[in-house]
Amino acid sequence: MHINFFVGVLITLVCGVSFGLGQVPYDPTPFNIVGTINGMTLNAGGPLAGGSIIVDGQMITVPSNLLATLPSVSVAWGELFKNGVANLPGGISWEANVIGNRVNGQFIAGLVYISQRSTQTVQGFITSIDLLTGHFKINGDATGSGGIDCVINDPVGRYGRPYTANPLWAADTDNPSIHAQNGFPMCIPRDSSDLLCPSKNRPLNSAGAPLSIYTFKDPSTITSSDPDARLMAPLLVGDYVDLSGTLTGSGLLEVYSLNANLQFFTAPGKTPAYLWCEEAIYGLVTNQGGENGETRAVVWTSDPTTPIQWFAVDVDPCTGSVTERNLVLQQPTTVAPTGRAVYRLGTTNASPATRQVGFRLRTGTSLTSNNITAGQYFQPIFEYTFPELTAFGTPVFPNLFDVIPYLSQGSGPYIPGSFEVPPPASEVIVGQLSPWPGASAPATTSCAPRPTSTIAPPSTLTTTTSAPATTTSVVPKDTITIISASQSSTRGVITVTASASSNNPNALLSMAVAGSNPISATAMTKSGSTFSLSISVKSKGTSVTITSQFGGSTTVAIK
Repeated sequence: MHINFFVGVLITLVCGVSFGLGQVPYDPTPFNIVGTINGMTLNAGGPLAGGSIIVDGQMITVPSNLLATLPSVSVAWGELFKNGVANLPGGISWEANVIGNRVNGQFIAGLVYISQRSTQTVQGFITSIDLLTGHFKINGDATGSGGIDCVINDPVGRYGRPYTANPLWAADTDNPSIHAQNGFPMCIPRDSSDLLCPSKNRPLNSAGAPLSIYTFKDPSTITSSDPDARLMAPLLVGDYVDLSGTLTGSGLLEVYSLNANLQFFTAPGKTPAYLWCEEAIYGLVTNQGGENGETRAVVWTSDPTTPIQWFAVDVDPCTGSVTERNLVLQQPTTVAPTGRAVYRLGTTNASPATRQVGFRLRTGTSLTSNNITAGQYFQPIFEYTFPELTAFGTPVFPNLFDVIPYLSQGSGPYIPGSFEVPPPASEVIVGQLSPWPGASAPATTSCAPRPTSTIAPPSTLTTTTSAPATTTSVVPKDTITIISASQSSTRGVITVTASASSNNPNALLSMAVAGSNPISATAMTKSGSTFSLSISVKSKGTSVTITSQFGGSTTVAIK
């Protein structure tokens, strides 16, 4: 019987015959999924346990040791849960960008970014400010009603009144994430006479209107009534702002970043001066072939006369100590757009890729009265560009996470990113992602046990009787010289670093850090005649004390 072709096709469809791919042509293969979070689970297994995430219906394995990147902090997967339930506040959906590989049929994440809406931006005029609550409205009417109700999500009260409802989605309190276009930090006054957010920092023109362009004087030359660059400038009704935040079920927008259309400059070549990073993209170079991506960044500064150093932040996989690796020194523009520095490395190999990069003015840093470190800015990498296929029709490249050391080797001691999560009672090391999102896991670094002092306290020698009066001989107290002591902030994690020496060649030195989260004496590492140590702490320290087993002790303040 002859059957017409089209009739045959119809019969096939009606009969429900379907065809499926029994086995993929090659493995592993990459994926980059951006979509709505449909579900999240957390495995048992300690503070660095993984779990799973479903994005637009696709189940993806989250390895242990993966730190998810939020708008202002990086957190262990477990920090996103309360009592085993995903802690994503608000009455609307949440979004994830998950980058990984399909390995033997399993979708395994290598990078996870979570936000409520990654491209969300609100623009408009501030139409009212409530000094009692710290709330302000965008695009309201003349009566103060309507518009969008906003508050700066600031658990420590850096930019105004503290707001602690959802600390995971807070503003960056170490880098000026609430700022004018040139990076000058902005604030919401806590009251009408707020000394940390003074009205004098918004000088007026001859008509009595706040200036939107202003250059602050050198702080060493000002009087008590002059605007002071060491303090933030208050946001005012009438300021035009771009902001992003988390929307709650009640309609309140919890702001974590704000850029005001104001141009505030600081005195040329003087401190303080401020920075903020508009974007930073890291191009990954592998041996796969194809077209490598570009490493680039855009930064703004309040002092366009001073060069800005861009550096990568390398982290020791065992100790977590930080090493800054210089990438490019760039001079900002001194004409419009004034204060912008554009870095373009092209396809230059800037390996190894890092979780964060930093920018620092050549004039150095200073700690302001608001506890902002002026003169530097640390930025997480929100976009890595993997090599792209150029010979289309050939197998696509898997995402080679081997070239990102903090994924393949680890990043040292785990410090929670959330203000609500206490550090673990005993040290936990962030290691390699497991399961590994690739064909085979790379070799890892073997971490030696952390050094501890085994020298007993100074002993008293036997009393003699050969002299008229008895004497006691002891080992002389040594003299300790602190060579350097500093601390740096990397998106909420503070690293205190010090080096020192002793005039006793047999001394072993230890370092303690004083502050709101003190660190007890920890053995330092000796190299030649110098001892050094880097320690990560939850909040900024106030001083460092170096001691030895021979009684020597020296303390210096740190900023």
